[in-house]
Amino acid sequence: MTVEGCDVVGYHCEQCTHAWNRPVESDLGVHDIVRADLPDATLHGSVRQVEGDRVQVLVSDSRRLLWTERWRLIAY
Repeated sequence: MTVEGCDVVGYHCEQCTHAWNRPVESDLGVHDIVRADLPDATLHGSVRQVEGDRVQVLVSDSRRLLWTERWRLIAY
């Protein structure tokens, strides 16, 4: 989704019907600390590679590498 020329992710709470947007991180770099909001978990880690719309994250608690879509990440 795009709002005012910026790519955004839209959220909708089914319990309270609140809706909001947040920008997609456009300037991620290696070693940035991120949170990955996945369908089955929320993970924290550091960026290892950025390739277009996907990012490789080194997950903090398990030390495993995970590829995920850029729009799922929030930089700290």
